[in-house]
Amino acid sequence: MKTSCFWVLFFCFWLSACSAVVQKVPFLSDKGPLARELSGELILGRPYLPEELPDADLFGLTKEMQLFAEAATAQATRSDAKAEALHKALISSVNLGGRGITYSAYDTITGIDAFERRQANCISYTLLFVAMARHLGLRAEVNEVILPPTWDMRATDTYLLMRHVNAKVFLPRPNKTYIRVIGTADVSDIVVDLEMRRYRPHYKQQVISNDLVAAQFYSNRGMELAADGNAREGFLYLRKALVMSQEPSYIWSNFGSFYRRQKMFPEAEAIYLHGLSINPRDYTIMHNLAGLYKDMGKVEQSEYYQKRVRQHRNANPYYMFKRAEDLVTKNDLDGALVLIKKAIKKEESEATAVP
Repeated sequence: MKTSCFWVLFFCFWLSACSAVVQKVPFLSDKGPLARELSGELILGRPYLPEELPDADLFGLTKEMQLFAEAATAQATRSDAKAEALHKALISSVNLGGRGITYSAYDTITGIDAFERRQANCISYTLLFVAMARHLGLRAEVNEVILPPTWDMRATDTYLLMRHVNAKVFLPRPNKTYIRVIGTADVSDIVVDLEMRRYRPHYKQQVISNDLVAAQFYSNRGMELAADGNAREGFLYLRKALVMSQEPSYIWSNFGSFYRRQKMFPEAEAIYLHGLSINPRDYTIMHNLAGLYKDMGKVEQSEYYQKRVRQHRNANPYYMFKRAEDLVTKNDLDGALVLIKKAIKKEESEATAVP
């Protein structure tokens, strides 16, 4: 159950394309209840122009990157060996002949930029690896991992939902029934993760489309730009995220938090409520709404959403486990044991994951 905040992060007030990515028709761009928020006129002073939206080459490769991938896997003949050799070459130090790419939580960048900077977060490294693997003829896809929720014990009402992506390489083997993680037994498909030591194969996960990958990329980058004070570029990136996919409520959560950051509270409220209509169980949005209504002086509405989040938190086995960890630090071992047993009873499938 133990997790850390090291991946794509969609958190409360602030935070988490190749040619195959389809450019969708803008959603509610000129009509509907969210028309002004989506048009950009509140941020830009006028509706945005389609050509102003970013168009990053998410799965792009330079000639140098192609040659690097080919050289790194020259001695490998099987697909699994190629995938492992490529991953090792990318993360090995320069002194050992590798590229020396290290993990950095900051800046969501393209695979090309990650290769040049030798730094990447989970999205950037996944884009880089998948593009290189596909160049080598491997069937590589972006794999979304749904991490268990966690809470900041310094402020127990702070709810964090972490979303993570890594690369999945499908191997040409019949009767596949297992997933192979590099460093474990040789079975079937391979999962490649920049933070492999923190990856857990039992987490819920699924391969996602290029459109959804792009939406996550642009949404994350938009929040980063907004946090740096660049509201204009932040809006354009967040708007591009919604062009790519309007379905995930967490994309709307970030968009609402962007407007809240600009002190445009009614607009943020409308966006949050729209996201909640998409996913009525999005507790990150509920947490955001509680904070927003507090800012707006709407005490009753704030308390309502605080209560919803608190009820979810108190019934969640991961929160029980987090509380148990906190009790251990306070030397209350008996209390910690009671909570751990309750957590395991709530989520028996996670029993083997408890350290």
